Amino acid sequence: MNYIVIDLEFNGRKHYDIYPMEIIEIGAVKLNEQMEVIDTFQSYINPNFYINRFALQFCGISKETLQQSKRFAEVVQAFKEFCGEEYTMLAWGGGDFFHLFLDCKVNQLSDAWLVNLLDVTQHFEGGLQQALANHHLEPIGQHHSALDDALNAAQLLRLKPEAVTSTDYFVPNQFKLCTGGIKKWITLSLDSALEKEQILTWNQFVRDSKTRKYIEVMKLKPEEVEMVKELFTKFSQAKYGRKVRKQLA
Repeated sequence: MNYIVIDLEFNGRKHYDIYPMEIIEIGAVKLNEQMEVIDTFQSYINPNFYINRFALQFCGISKETLQQSKRFAEVVQAFKEFCGEEYTMLAWGGGDFFHLFLDCKVNQLSDAWLVNLLDVTQHFEGGLQQALANHHLEPIGQHHSALDDALNAAQLLRLKPEAVTSTDYFVPNQFKLCTGGIKKWITLSLDSALEKEQILTWNQFVRDSKTRKYIEVMKLKPEEVEMVKELFTKFSQAKYGRKVRKQLA
């Protein structure tokens, strides 16, 4: 059994953007059962959609580096080979796992390999850098470098090896996978209709070009589009309410 400690860096998006916050770097450390480092993995990823300048500055990566890197599918194939047959995967926070599922969906790849996923933060207080300081550990390398952060998480994991025996595995929320990137656009669309003293219907919203682009980008199946409709209906009812509907009737 190997233990794979991962860290990801992302192509950040504005909170109202319908494009996903794609993974642009995977860093990982392979530990044996004695919590010894036996191998490492690092790869940048050329995202499908436009590259965010702030993300480049935040992660210390050049645009040219990403543009010359392999796409997600090819990098994930190499990463799966790195993980091997039997492994438990650990990350500093469940968000990394969520985005692996998300990018597999966007790239139409199987996520069956994402098994035995454990969130290390359940065993520590504060963020990664704070946890290192709390345990008097010297940080390795550069913060927000995926491999360095994975090495730092592995440092902490060695202090609490019992963490790898947990069976409290991360399970993705399918509803959030399908709707998380469109929540803000729903709110903005409803607010815009209110400013015009109108009520936005689901049929109008789903025909909007930006909504259609989200459905296309996220590769949503009909039943997943229904999840978006469910969220829209919930937000619509909360936003308009009986009083507003009566005023606009």
